[in-house]
Amino acid sequence: MNKTGLILDAGSLQDLKELAIRAEQSDFHSIWATELFRSSFQQLAAVSQVTSKIILGTSVSLAFVRSPLITSLTALDLDELSRGRLIIGIGSGAKRTNEKFHGVVHGKPVQHIKESLELIRSITTASHKTPDIKYSGEYYDIDMRGYRRPFKPVRDKIPIYLAGIGPGMCLTAGEYADGYIGHVVCTPEYLNKIVIPSVISGLEKSGRSKEYFNITSIITCAVSDDIKSAKRAAKATIAFYALVKTYQRPFRLHGFLPQTKRIRESYFKKDLEGMIKNVSDEMVDTFAVVGDREYCLDKINEYREFIDLPVLSAPHYFIDFDEVSYYQNNILEVFGKSHT
Repeated sequence: MNKTGLILDAGSLQDLKELAIRAEQSDFHSIWATELFRSSFQQLAAVSQVTSKIILGTSVSLAFVRSPLITSLTALDLDELSRGRLIIGIGSGAKRTNEKFHGVVHGKPVQHIKESLELIRSITTASHKTPDIKYSGEYYDIDMRGYRRPFKPVRDKIPIYLAGIGPGMCLTAGEYADGYIGHVVCTPEYLNKIVIPSVISGLEKSGRSKEYFNITSIITCAVSDDIKSAKRAAKATIAFYALVKTYQRPFRLHGFLPQTKRIRESYFKKDLEGMIKNVSDEMVDTFAVVGDREYCLDKINEYREFIDLPVLSAPHYFIDFDEVSYYQNNILEVFGKSHT
C-alpha cells in the first residue's frame, strides 16, 4: 500500500482525537498537526494517548517563536509520550506572523533556521550526556554549562523535517535536516523544478544520499462527486494562501500573480466572495486535487513520482467544520486500507 499522511483539523480536541484514531485504523502512515490556531505539539500530545503506531508529525512548528531549548524539551517529552513516534517538522513561518503576531525577530530566515536546526539537533541528541553545550551564531548565543537533562531519550535521534518554499530553504533542508515538508502550494511542477534540485544540492553539500532523506508535501484534497461544491471549498483555501507573500513563488511560476493581486484587493475590502471568485478553476487544478475517487487517486499518484509521502489536507479555510469533516471522511475512505 502506498504511504499517505493526513493533516489533523477539527473543531475540538476531542474531535481531533477521534480523527487520529480513525486515521490509524485506516492504516495511514502519519498524522500531522499544524500551528496557527492551536499549538502543534499540544495537539499531538493529545492524540498520542489514543493511538499506538501511527507516526506523529508537526507540520509545522514555528521555529523562531520558541527557543531551541524549549522546542527540544517539548519534542523529547512528546517522543516519550508517543513511545518514539515523533517527527519534528519545523519552519521559519512568515515574516509578518513572527514579527506582528509573536513579536520575535524574523531576520534572515535561512541563516536563522540553520542555527535553530543545529541547536535542536544538538540538544535533543546530547543534553542528557553533555553538560557543556555551547553555540555562537548570528541569532543564538548559547552557553548551557552545567546543564544535563536527567532523562535518557527514547531514541538516539528524533527526525527533523524542514518546511520551505524558496530554493535557499529547500537547500538547507537537504543540508541539515532529515526530510523536507512541502507547502500546500508546492505543485508537482514546482517540486520538480525548484524543490527537488535544491534539496539534492543540499544533500550533496552534506555528503548524504537521498536514500536517507524523505521528501513530503501537503496537498489540498477534496474527494467528492459534487465537483462544484468541492471546487468552491478548495478555492477558499487557495485564496487564503494567495494572501501570503511568502508563498508567491509557486503562484508566479504558474502565471497567477494577477489573480493573487485581485484576491488581496478583495481581502482588504473584506469581500470573501470576491476572494473566492478570483480563484479560477485553473488555479484549483494546479494547486489542489479535486474530483471523484478515481481522479483523486490518480492525481495523488502523480505527486508520488516526486515525493516520498503525500500528506493530504481537506480544504479548511473559510468553510465550517462540518464541511471539513466531510472531506476528511472521504480522504480516509479513499486513501485508507483496502482502498488504494
